[in-house]
Formats: sequence, structure tokens, C-alpha cells
Amino acid sequence: MTGDAEPERVGGRVAIYPRGKKRTFIADFWQDGVHRKVSLKTANRRVATERATAIAAGLHQGIFRPAPAAVEVRRAADDYVASLATDGRAAKTLVKYAGVFKVFIAFLARKRVVKVSQVTASHFDAWRVERRAARHAKTVYTESVVVKQLFKWAKTRKLVTDDPLAGIRLNKPPMVPKAGPGIEQVEAILAAAEGPLKTWLAVLAMTGMRVGELQRLKPEDVDLAGNWVHVRSRPGAETKTKRSRKVPIHPRLRVALAALPKSHSAWVFTAGASRKHPPGDRGIDPKRVNTQFARVVRSLGLPTGRESGFVVHSLRHFFETYTVNAGIPQRVIDTWLGHSSDTSMAAVYYRLLDADSQHFMAKVPFGPGRLDPEARPVAGADSIPRAAE
Repeated sequence: MTGDAEPERVGGRVAIYPRGKKRTFIADFWQDGVHRKVSLKTANRRVATERATAIAAGLHQGIFRPAPAAVEVRRAADDYVASLATDGRAAKTLVKYAGVFKVFIAFLARKRVVKVSQVTASHFDAWRVERRAARHAKTVYTESVVVKQLFKWAKTRKLVTDDPLAGIRLNKPPMVPKAGPGIEQVEAILAAAEGPLKTWLAVLAMTGMRVGELQRLKPEDVDLAGNWVHVRSRPGAETKTKRSRKVPIHPRLRVALAALPKSHSAWVFTAGASRKHPPGDRGIDPKRVNTQFARVVRSLGLPTGRESGFVVHSLRHFFETYTVNAGIPQRVIDTWLGHSSDTSMAAVYYRLLDADSQHFMAKVPFGPGRLDPEARPVAGADSIPRAAE
């Protein structure tokens, strides 16, 4: 032991003494054969004695646990993301979580907070206020859930004694229906789109796929012989639900797919040749697809943007609405879209047979195609393979 004063015995098993320039009291004791020294975080002898007495009582009852070693929030976040990766979470989810933690850690740094144990509910509330000024309420809610999960996990790993965010209840923003384009607007968008973009948007509009799923399509996923587009969940390229599905190819879409030459890329859709990538075999970038989509939509005088306009994901909304209005059963549409929110027994028992799936898709009145099957593809930018028939 060190210190100018003689140690004072408290409760029989704990000795206390002041140490350092601030004369902070230390509790000195043995537990389970391990010699421990715990700061009592006070220079007041009376307060130190009270805290040491509580430690002695905890040792006697076998319930005392020393505070965990201080761990940086950055280290905890990295370890949490690594833990999620081990659990098989999707790569896109890991990137999203890491991005949220990066923003939160930067905020804490401005508050001179580095350690997990230093974070308080007030820090969390202030961060949410700051985020709300720049992000949509739904985004702030989602990010807040992610941060709360980090601290809940940190407690299970004994990085903190108590979860400072455990008592905070988040109010989920109400779902706001997003209006998708109508059939006339989709027809106008497809007519105005040029080159490969025309086909990409047609596939999205007539299959209900997400643009990320479109990006990850491989040549073997487009089966013209069987008349299916397979949306497969692969390791490192999982679907949102981690489940694979298949969507029948509508007769109108089939004309466009069959007219395009075979791609030699690993992906069905490629970004085309460029200075940095002369072969032109890179997969498409969803953000660039959305940018090109927005440009076409604006040229038609239609609104764009997440808040009150159309984005490329709006084509998925169109597919849902249009097929429902066409009288296609909801469970059939949910199967095509890969929705898994229905946990009723009816959803568990329901199985869509291939013949029925094809029958229902053929009934959807997408109408005569504006896509010209005889159109010559843009050199280096064609993407959908012609499957053997």
C-alpha cells in the first residue's frame, strides 16, 4: 500500500487510505484469491467509509462485483459489429451499424466523452436532438435503436455495470404511406429512360425487386426457359429477409429480357465501360441508378425525393399497389415481394405453387410494352443475358 496515512480497516475485510495529489480514497481487499484496489472516487473520509462498508457487505454476501475496466466506446462498437458478423448478420447491416457508431462516437468526442462508462442518458438525448435537425424522424429512430443495442450488448459483455440507456423508451414514428407512381407515370418514365436504364427500371417495375437485389442478380438468376427471375440470398449478398424467392417473368418483361444479348460479367447488370474500368463488367451502383431515375422523373415534371416525390424504390410501391388493384391475392404479392411481416398461421401454412404463381403474373395488366425488343443495346452497357430456351 501507498499513502501518507495509515490504512483504516472497514467491515473487517476492507482497508481504506487516501492516495495521490487529490487524496482520493482507495479500497484495498482480497476477493476470490485476487488482490483488488478500487477507487472510492471521493476525498471525503466519511463518504469513503460508507462506500467501503457497502463493499465489505457485498463481499460478505458474495454479491460484490468490481466495476469493469474502462473501455472506449470506439472499441466497444468495433467489438459489437464483429460479434454481429459472427452471428451472420448481413454485410449491408454491418456497414450501416458501423456508420451509425461513427457518427455517435464523433458526437461524444465533441463532448470529451471517450469511455463507455462515461456515456449518460443526457448524451444520448442531446445526440438525438442534433440528428433530428439533419435527418428524418424515422432515420433518427432507427439509429437510436442501434445505439441502444450497443449499450445493451456492452452490459452483457460486462463492459459497463449498468446500461445508461436501459430506461429510455423510443417512440416509433407512425408509418406514412408513400405514394408510388401510377401506371401512366411508369409508362412515361420507361418511355423517357434510355439505354440500359430503360430495362433496369422495367425489371424493377414488373418484379417489385429492390434495387440492391437488382444489383446482385447473376446470369443464372434470370431463367427465361423456366420464366423466372430468382432473387437469391447468398452469403455476403443476403436479401433483406435472408430468404430467396422467385418472381415470374411477365410476358411484357420477357420480350425485353429475351431481346438482350448474353452478358459475360459475373453480374446480370453492369455499369458499362469507363476510364477506370474499361472492361465494363462492374455491377451497377444503386445510388447511381437512383440518380439516373431522378433525372428522368424530373425531365417529365414529376416530383422526386423521399419526402414528397419519387425515388427508384417507388417502383416497388407501384408494383404492390398495381398488382393489388389488379385483383392479385395479397399473399401471392407478398411472396413475390419477399415480405415476411405476417406471422399468422395462415402465412405459415400458405404455399404458392409455381403454376399458380405464373398464372397470377400473366393476369397482371401491365399492357403493351413500350420497350422495343429490336432496339440495339448500348455498346459495353448491355446486361441482361439471353438464357437458353
